[in-house]
Amino acid sequence: MEIAATKTIARFAAGMLAVAGLVVISGCSAIGVGGPAPLDPTTSATPTKLFPDDLQAACKGATVSRATPYVPAAQTHKVILFSPYGGGVVEDMSTLPEDWMVQFDANSDAYAKVDTVACVEVKDEQPLKECTGYQDDGHDTSNTVDLRSADYTVSVREATTGKELGQTELPGTDDSCPMFVSFDDDTQTKTYYEPPSKDDLVAFIKPFVQP
Repeated sequence: MEIAATKTIARFAAGMLAVAGLVVISGCSAIGVGGPAPLDPTTSATPTKLFPDDLQAACKGATVSRATPYVPAAQTHKVILFSPYGGGVVEDMSTLPEDWMVQFDANSDAYAKVDTVACVEVKDEQPLKECTGYQDDGHDTSNTVDLRSADYTVSVREATTGKELGQTELPGTDDSCPMFVSFDDDTQTKTYYEPPSKDDLVAFIKPFVQP
């Protein structure tokens, strides 16, 4: 259920909302009574494609061996940005220039081209204000947004190793209520964080991605 507020603003998390609304369905494989058939030694399993959730592990220093190794001398790199949303982090497609990122392609392993991972994480937060006035199909709801001011830790990491290439801290700068919010019903409260400056975020990431 996507609810609209009564005033329009530019939101740092706009691209994240679309991502967070997707439902990923995992397939299941059945194993017969006799157990799985032995692997044919003449064939090899097809590598599983990389998805954003796989690359998110690099934000915690984990390795993602199927990503592209980071070569500092390369003229360009491909980066994926993770930003706070709904108590976790999601891929942010709305903040960085399009040519810095990859786009999912069902016919290729697009995310395997990523060699750098940028991570925006909440360092500390304070209550800012309550946002109201959300409607569903033209009728008023009791939905509210708990808007919070925040300071962020921003890091850029190698995708394959999780090694940190650089880190900084940025404050939240936008205290406007979000216009579009996904609620589960008409009486829910969602927490949102005042986002950092888009220009400052891009400026910090740029030397690692487009030197």
